[in-house]
Amino acid sequence: MLMFVQLTLILAIPSTLGIIGINVYQKVSQEQFECLKDKGYEFVIVRTYRKNGVVDRNSAITIKNARTAGFTHVDGYLLPCISCGDPSQQIFTTIDYLKDENADIDMLWLDIQGKWYNDAESNIQFLQDLILEMTTSGIKHGICTSPFQWITIMNNARQFSSESPLWYVGHDNKTTFDNFQMFGGWKQPSMKQYVGNVKECGVFLDRNFL
Repeated sequence: MLMFVQLTLILAIPSTLGIIGINVYQKVSQEQFECLKDKGYEFVIVRTYRKNGVVDRNSAITIKNARTAGFTHVDGYLLPCISCGDPSQQIFTTIDYLKDENADIDMLWLDIQGKWYNDAESNIQFLQDLILEMTTSGIKHGICTSPFQWITIMNNARQFSSESPLWYVGHDNKTTFDNFQMFGGWKQPSMKQYVGNVKECGVFLDRNFL
């Protein structure tokens, strides 16, 4: 059984400690991760599912390479395919692939951005179905989004804030939560993406802060 270890401890660490990490969307080798670890990054989030409705086949080896390089906290993130429908199957397919490949993640983030349905009610139901499948499977989850994307897609729905940690996008190149403004019922975030699309150690990545 694929083991999903909760990140309760790391998410509870005060932001003043300045824990930084990365999310990646390409295949990353063990050597590249060792280089990134030497630069001070402490956690990794790997894309596991693409928005065109297919599992990211680079994700399993990338997750395992991160573990081998010494990263103890490795998450996945999923870009839902709205036009594909069947949100439960998207979760199942992702988890089944990682399980078959023995690629262990600590939690799975749902990346809420881009083009969804034109009405918020349908979008809310789609997200609820994604979360239900993860909850049923015992998978710890969170939501990654920005205020603009959340308000546009979910009409600023507030019902998810009580059960879903927030990883928000706020590119200001600062490892603080100073630019966070409450939205969607979230009074405080768990994580911030503070720099997007840079290259280090030969890897295209985004920088994140806890």
